[in-house]
Amino acid sequence: MAIHKIDGVDAVDGSSTGINSFPKKFVTLYCTAAVTAGRWVSIHATDDENGLGASVVLAPVGPSSTASNAATFGIATETTTAAGNLRVQTAGKYENAYVDGLTTVGLPLTGPLSGGTPGMASLDAETTYGPVIGVALESDATNLADVMIIDQGFF
Repeated sequence: MAIHKIDGVDAVDGSSTGINSFPKKFVTLYCTAAVTAGRWVSIHATDDENGLGASVVLAPVGPSSTASNAATFGIATETTTAAGNLRVQTAGKYENAYVDGLTTVGLPLTGPLSGGTPGMASLDAETTYGPVIGVALESDATNLADVMIIDQGFF
């Protein structure tokens, strides 16, 4: 059976040279409430709407100061004002994602930690608080930074 590949990986421009790009991966899922573009989302395991698979919610904080929300997997690519279908980027470069605190280029990111802000990735210099969901691609003093989302393999 043929495989139809649309992620941009291994693309060539016709001249035997590779295209320098950041391949991205997206999924459309049901979101149970309003969400702002750039916020991180997580799987909402108890709500399965319209047979689309697990629904998503704004990524809640983890259960303790030493545990992140392990179900965080991607970033909302659009702002919604109510529950409904939401396009989520699950891998690749995302510009101006919400992060909790001062970012340093190369620093790993986890889901929101307790005491942090829902929908904002937490900075984890020690990578001990949960799965790494992304990496900061720039140093920034605001709560926005370019990130590389690490595909968690959920979709």
